[in-house]
Amino acid sequence: MNRFIRILMFIYSVLIAIISVILLYALVDDRIFAELLLPLQSIARGPVSRYVYLAVLLLFFITSVISITNQISLGRINRTRLRKTDIGSVDIGPDAIESIALNSAKSAQVGIKSAKCHVAPGKNGAIKLSITCVLYSNVEIPSSMTKVQEKVKKDIERYTGIIVDEVFVKVSRVEAATAKVESR
Repeated sequence: MNRFIRILMFIYSVLIAIISVILLYALVDDRIFAELLLPLQSIARGPVSRYVYLAVLLLFFITSVISITNQISLGRINRTRLRKTDIGSVDIGPDAIESIALNSAKSAQVGIKSAKCHVAPGKNGAIKLSITCVLYSNVEIPSSMTKVQEKVKKDIERYTGIIVDEVFVKVSRVEAATAKVESR
């Protein structure tokens, strides 16, 4: 999300919070609506203030439409990716893409203890992957995670035919490598 959309979302969220507090207060004291409607009546009757009131209402409406559209278009891919063949089509779901990415990351043999993956739409039909990893403590993080990025990108593109725009890797935690002792 770009900065302008985030600012609009913040302002819109604050306004919704204020309206919610007013509505909650109205449950306790129902005279608040009478007190709130008096200034609105004077605004609606004034020639200049009527246009300001209309502009504010249009701004609220436009920001709500932008935020809804933005939330629908961004985020997790909810639909499958279609690949056409001569005899039909192949649907590849986001869960399958995430599984391939996780298997590729773990098979890179760079000390990943556990990982989670998130798929998001990219530009021109490509996808973006975000992988959050827990590593063992004996891992050289920059070079190892670069290897993971390259392997995940290569494997997704090879196995699905879907172009990978970006692979973000976040190391959330580093844990000590412990030796397992088996009892007989």
